[in-house]
Amino acid sequence: MKNNWLKALLPHVIAVVALLILTILYCKPALDGKVLSQSDVLQWQGMAKESLDYKEEHGITPLWTTSMFGGMPTYQMAMEGRYKISTIIPAILTFGLPKPINVLFLAAACFYLLCVILGARPWVAFMGAVAFTYASYSPIIVSTGHDSKMMAMAYMPAVVAGIVLITKRKYVLGAAVTALALTYLIAANHLQVTYYFFLLLGVVAVAYIVYCIREKEIKHLLIGAGVTIGAVLLGIGSNALTLWTTYEYSHASNRGGTSELSPLPGQEATRSTGGLDKDYAFQWSYGKLETLTLLAPNIYGGSSSGDLSTSSETYKELTNIGVPAAQAEQMIQRWPLYWGDQSLLGTSGPVYLGVVICLLAVLALFIVRSWHKWWLVGITVLAILMAWGSNFASFNYFLFDHLPFYNKFRAPSQALIIPQLTFAILAVMGLNELVNGQLPKAELFKKLKWTGMGIGGILVLLLLLSGSLSYTNYSNDPERPGTDNQFQAQLTQMTQGNTAVVDGLMKALREDREALYRNDVLRSLVLAGLAFGLLWFFLKGRLKAEWMTAGIVVLVLFDLLQVDRRYLSTDDFLDPLSYGNVFQPSAADQQILQDKDPYYRVYNLTAPGGPFNDAMTSYFHKSVGGYHAAKLQLYVDLIERQISKNNMQVLNMLNTKYIIQAGPDGQPVVRRNPGALGNAWFVKQIQWAPDADAEMKALDSLNPAETVVIDQRFKPEVKGEPVYDSAATIRLIANNLNTISYEYNAATPQFAVFSEIYYKKGWKAFIDGQETPYARVNYALRGMMVPAGKHTIEFRFEPVAYYLGDKIGLVSYIIMLGLLVSGIVINIRKRKKSALA
Repeated sequence: MKNNWLKALLPHVIAVVALLILTILYCKPALDGKVLSQSDVLQWQGMAKESLDYKEEHGITPLWTTSMFGGMPTYQMAMEGRYKISTIIPAILTFGLPKPINVLFLAAACFYLLCVILGARPWVAFMGAVAFTYASYSPIIVSTGHDSKMMAMAYMPAVVAGIVLITKRKYVLGAAVTALALTYLIAANHLQVTYYFFLLLGVVAVAYIVYCIREKEIKHLLIGAGVTIGAVLLGIGSNALTLWTTYEYSHASNRGGTSELSPLPGQEATRSTGGLDKDYAFQWSYGKLETLTLLAPNIYGGSSSGDLSTSSETYKELTNIGVPAAQAEQMIQRWPLYWGDQSLLGTSGPVYLGVVICLLAVLALFIVRSWHKWWLVGITVLAILMAWGSNFASFNYFLFDHLPFYNKFRAPSQALIIPQLTFAILAVMGLNELVNGQLPKAELFKKLKWTGMGIGGILVLLLLLSGSLSYTNYSNDPERPGTDNQFQAQLTQMTQGNTAVVDGLMKALREDREALYRNDVLRSLVLAGLAFGLLWFFLKGRLKAEWMTAGIVVLVLFDLLQVDRRYLSTDDFLDPLSYGNVFQPSAADQQILQDKDPYYRVYNLTAPGGPFNDAMTSYFHKSVGGYHAAKLQLYVDLIERQISKNNMQVLNMLNTKYIIQAGPDGQPVVRRNPGALGNAWFVKQIQWAPDADAEMKALDSLNPAETVVIDQRFKPEVKGEPVYDSAATIRLIANNLNTISYEYNAATPQFAVFSEIYYKKGWKAFIDGQETPYARVNYALRGMMVPAGKHTIEFRFEPVAYYLGDKIGLVSYIIMLGLLVSGIVINIRKRKKSALA
């Protein structure tokens, strides 16, 4: 029995080791100590620097950061609980390997697990794991630094595997796998991936309910439903800390909160209730025809800053107009090749699933009879429609307005992570069904012909269309802003208005886009033809199943890895020294850092992308700006209505001591702001505003050094009126992020304004240890009446959602581990009994 068990296990071990070797070979520089230069990770390191330094000193990440947007919770940036036992299992599963080897291997291993549970043969499962892990979107998001997104995607197949185990009546083990995988999926803290995945689970549930009713398996349905719900609740409970704090924060952020202010002109039509504006949310909507990049990657040019070769028309045109060859070769390394519907903001590359995988997935639609097929088709169609975003506005605007929580997310093209999963599953099921040979050969031949005609017909049609496309962004509407409009303007400026040169370069660009289109369509035709031939000869009996499967695996590897290297290759890895050069302070930074008082803010007007899309300033200073998708809504309002208009009085109340601006030579220079009001100050009078609009309007002309404006809603928190004492003093003692302490001395009651951002969920104020009410003042800051005398004021950030959520998470995780151990033990005992029977 033992030998049989080892014999059955050995092929799976070999396949998993092969997946590990493949991942190591693909990302080998990571083992040599090199690191990826990921734009989003660089930004994260900038925004998280203060929190990471705090953790190094205190052993735990702080709950509040002062490094950006005047201050905000760290829940969506650098969050962890007090109990760290949940980090052990991922480290074991990935063998402690460096990124991105760890996450790519994890994705492959989780998908392989799903394939095994679905009953796939080892090398068919290997093919599926490669298909899911190395679809083009994975290396694209890895190279740009979307680590949390890739980590969440990696666990998706394992959750589905747990659900499948439950449907197979392995309730305890299925519940444990579902809960464990879902725990880590949610813990990756990419809520949009989690949201799409829960939509997938909903479609699975509907499909299985219909199946069980038709098969009259009502008892099993009820048991399975209860077990699944329990497992999902355990997965959610294990993440109570993250989910609760995020949910709480979302109501105050631009992702889930609603501005108290009346809309600005033009916002009325797109403004969402408790969510994002539609214009913002539907950026990066995938084009309808662009969806065919699933079959042929570069039909829309690929990347917005792609690479061309020296044989390209653009290179030839550049050298023809006198650009030196070396300079021309350098210029074409970041050329605007993409011309699709996402052009306004640009894209790092297409979603390509692999033409061989698409061929097998379509074949599966014809030959697979499992109930799984229906949920796979249903969620795939829904995801593609959702990915179209504003290009299918009637459908997606309805979802945005009515589907719970959907208006919290942007970039609908991300929905294509679902077809990345479902196409790979369908391909595995289709190939496995073909190899098992349970259907009549005549029927298989017919279905294979239909598949070949379908995929081949689409590719031939794409090839025929190539001569009629414009290969231009917004070619029919030159007034509409697009990449080509912007690029053409840059070329015009670079050539000092020489329109003939500009026209020549734009013509060359369009020719290169057409060449990319044709080459990739032809490439897909050849690969699809080879895969079709392997399947045909197998059905004819001229190829054994093993050789046919091996051939398909080779084609899938060649297909996907060749495209992947366009977006993630060894050239993208840097040695640590070169990587660290990014964080070297500029001369302006060095000048500011001479200030021995660390409690000031910096407004960087020279930041690439603007001060509110910049994390590098936060690496060195406490920034007025920053980089984060979920900002406090009241601060967004302050940016839109005041800071963007350079209202110096508002910058003064934010304690903006230094402003970095461009000097005469274009280099950043520092200007000290003498009007910065410091960390706290006393005002002479209170100006009451009838509502938030009036409060914001008052800031247009307010002198915050003397007057504070407060919405009258906060009158209960303000007892009495200040009696101004010119000799009164207040100063900051310490800012330890989670606690901020001041001391003051005044002969009469005063009203103190603190240059700290108002966030009620967690911040409490104490005078000499006794809790004291405080109010929101100047629309975004904190203020409070203080009694006469010499006293100490302390603000403490103690959100209930953090401390209680952490305890709930610990209890849920322990229960889940108990289930996992029980499930494994029960499964082993059942195997022993069946072997002895």
